[in-house]
Amino acid sequence: MRLFLKSHISFLLFALILALSTVGIFWLDGFRNGRLLLYVLFLWTVLAIVFLAIRYAGYRHIYKRLQNPEQVASEFQPDKGSAFSQAFEYYLAKQYQAYQIDLQKWRSKDADRNIFINQWVHQMKTPVSVIELMTQNQSDPTLRSIQEETDRIKQGLDTVLYTLRLETFENDFVVEYSDLRTLVTEAVNEHKRLFIRQQLYPKVTIDKDFQFETDKKWFIFMLGQLLTNAIKYSPEKGSTIEINAVLEGKYCVLTVRDHGIGIEKADLPRVLRPFFTGENGRKFQESTGMGLFLVSEICQKLGYGLSIESEVGVGTTILIRMPK
Repeated sequence: MRLFLKSHISFLLFALILALSTVGIFWLDGFRNGRLLLYVLFLWTVLAIVFLAIRYAGYRHIYKRLQNPEQVASEFQPDKGSAFSQAFEYYLAKQYQAYQIDLQKWRSKDADRNIFINQWVHQMKTPVSVIELMTQNQSDPTLRSIQEETDRIKQGLDTVLYTLRLETFENDFVVEYSDLRTLVTEAVNEHKRLFIRQQLYPKVTIDKDFQFETDKKWFIFMLGQLLTNAIKYSPEKGSTIEINAVLEGKYCVLTVRDHGIGIEKADLPRVLRPFFTGENGRKFQESTGMGLFLVSEICQKLGYGLSIESEVGVGTTILIRMPK
């Protein structure tokens, strides 16, 4: 109703001008009877109200839609209201139908793309695994370099695969009680060659009785992203990557701390955005801007809290609050 009245302010002003003009004409013509003048004003008022009531009855469906722009129009009534209202409803129905057809086409294309990428990643994993087996337990420095590059390819393939799986997270999600120290140790072991190459040392301080509910696969991948970032941005040889956990009430707080280059203060509010690399991305060309984004998405899916503390030249601390 409020929108209807706002859109008819010009009509109300026009009706008022006509009413005053009529009274003025009567007055100038010598009809200066007060009752007559009031009757004229009353008549104009009644006519204006009747006109607005009839107009609102014919257009009420349109105004109800316009007053709720957040509501998706999925039900239409092209056989009710005035001719204009019916035409408007018919137009909306056709636009909605066209929108649904386009949306289904894009969804189908997106599903085909995801299937193709999934198949490609799995096909690439086979030769990578063969290369890894061929270079295993070899002391040749060249073969060790191949192993390191193979690890980077595997990590990139896993990132692509898990990014796609985020869209169907519920279909690939298994909750079970897990030992935090065991999961952290497994994640560290997966990155042991990277630790050795960068001459960094993981320091794990977690009691054995830290039990919590999680999906092991997603948790290890998430922790792996944090370890990769910590190693990548810790150029100083011989420093440590500290991983510890403490109890805070009903929560277990997992902390991953490095002593690397840190994150610029201006970049901190944006580091969880996809593909954002910030100032560090200009210094390290390997940055993709996906690591912390994936960590943030997984934490949200698992119901964990995530916070980041960092100081340039001192290091970065990632805190994950997990329900016990």
